[in-house]
Amino acid sequence: MSASDILRVRRFFERGVYFIGQGAYPDACVNFKDALQINPNFLPARTHMAVALSQQHKYVDAIKLLEEGRKLVPLRPDQELEVLRLLGNICLIRQDYRAASYYIRAARKIDPNNCALRLMHATCACKSGAFDKGLDLLLENARDCA
Repeated sequence: MSASDILRVRRFFERGVYFIGQGAYPDACVNFKDALQINPNFLPARTHMAVALSQQHKYVDAIKLLEEGRKLVPLRPDQELEVLRLLGNICLIRQDYRAASYYIRAARKIDPNNCALRLMHATCACKSGAFDKGLDLLLENARDCA
């Protein structure tokens, strides 16, 4: 990728971030999409666009965007963790607890001691009716993260 392309991606990304800050989510998505057309592997544009889509209640589009990103290039563990956490959050918002649990468990395999992920997992378990599992996770979190 040329230096001018890198600069254009950065400008589109920064505009998108600005529009998110203004609550102009459709405008943010346009800019993130432009950045991704130049560089489909630019993960920050992909994750920010997923957030902007979620703010517009376009959860399925956000999930598809993130799943595409997972398949494009191998992600570093920290990037994979960020994407899985975001996917888990989106699925929790959608009340798709089975999918949320899948993503959260995958994220916990990368970072098993992450207190925030454990709380998300507990929330997911409780919301899906597995109160014993949720309570166990909450107690484990209280013990390890206090």
